[in-house]
Amino acid sequence: MWIGLKRFKKERKIMYITLFVLGIAVFGYLMYVLVRPEKF
Repeated sequence: MWIGLKRFKKERKIMYITLFVLGIAVFGYLMYVLVRPEKF
């Protein structure tokens, strides 16, 4: 039971890291679009 819980926590951590990175990427892209609207 403990091994499964540990594995679940690890997968959850990876999921949070992935969401965090995606959030930063989207935020950075939106800032880029807002700062340089003349290119779009």
